[in-house]
Amino acid sequence: MKPKLRMLDIQPTPEGYLLRDPYGVSEEVLVLSPEAMYLASLMDGTRTLEDIQAEILKGSGSVIPKEKLEELQSALEKAGFLETEEISKKIAEAERAFLSKPRPMALAGASYPETKEGFEAFLNGMLAFAPEVEEKPLKALLMPHLELRRVPEAYGAAYQAMQRTPAPERVLILGVAHRPIQNPAAALPLAIETPHGVLEADLEALQALDALVGFELFREPLAFKEEHSIEFPALFVKAAWPNAKVLPLIVSSEDEAALAELAEALRLLAKERPFFPLLAVDLSHVGGRFGHGPIAPELKKKAETTDRTYLDFLAKSRFEEAFRFLKDRENATYIDAMGAAQAASRVVEGEGKVLTYRLSPELETLSAVGAGMVGWY
Repeated sequence: MKPKLRMLDIQPTPEGYLLRDPYGVSEEVLVLSPEAMYLASLMDGTRTLEDIQAEILKGSGSVIPKEKLEELQSALEKAGFLETEEISKKIAEAERAFLSKPRPMALAGASYPETKEGFEAFLNGMLAFAPEVEEKPLKALLMPHLELRRVPEAYGAAYQAMQRTPAPERVLILGVAHRPIQNPAAALPLAIETPHGVLEADLEALQALDALVGFELFREPLAFKEEHSIEFPALFVKAAWPNAKVLPLIVSSEDEAALAELAEALRLLAKERPFFPLLAVDLSHVGGRFGHGPIAPELKKKAETTDRTYLDFLAKSRFEEAFRFLKDRENATYIDAMGAAQAASRVVEGEGKVLTYRLSPELETLSAVGAGMVGWY
């Protein structure tokens, strides 16, 4: 048998590596030591336990008792963290259940009101903090997906700009994969529930996009179960443009070749089925929560300077320079917009404007996240 570890949510902690199922098929949690995590990483479907023993012996001269590997394998299998026939059946059942009805409002009640009346009052509160934006209609929009209450001015400005834009037939929502997915991007072939009703998906356009890329877009629907980079912008699309259809797409890759393929596919799709590009992305992630050490004035300044430079490139539709700016610096402040913005590089044109920006603090974790808005006209 060649054990294979599933794609998991793996977080380093002071106690070790915390492993969870990102899609909730298994509710188990394991904490592995660094040594055990390394051994688990070798369980990739290409090696038997004996192969792992031999590889460790050859690399370090250490002998790992087979009983220790068997114990680790048993713990991972019991937790549902290895690819087995049983876990495959559970995943298939969970996917069928998820795809049987519109995607529910996973974050209603926690991040925003669930009722139409409550959400409209919430929107009006955001509009009260919004800066004045251009009167002319948008051709494309970049907005945050950060927790709504943290940057109401950005969301209010985005909604105001959308209200001033004639409703498009369809909207491409380009978000960020916050759960591991196997392909560079994934699409959701489902309608999405919002406080203003169901936001329909354009299934024909999504199928056309799937045919244009060399990987499966619909392989991992559970990645969208709690994906806020799709849920939050969907709220505003349905409120501003009630009859628009949506193409929900999340991007996980920063690989240039994969992003170029996706960007070209979107360009070709836009020729046949024009859409409004809406990028739901955040900017720098800095501080204690993200491995930089506690937020401090120098780190804050670095994040703000990086974010503003990056947004200026995007606003001028200089996407390649924006991508290279981050790539050359190894994206040291963890701007999560990098892949999604590059994927949009061939469908967003013209001169834009940075309409809002703020580095939003999270003092309980001594961290901060950048959030901004760019409108292209």
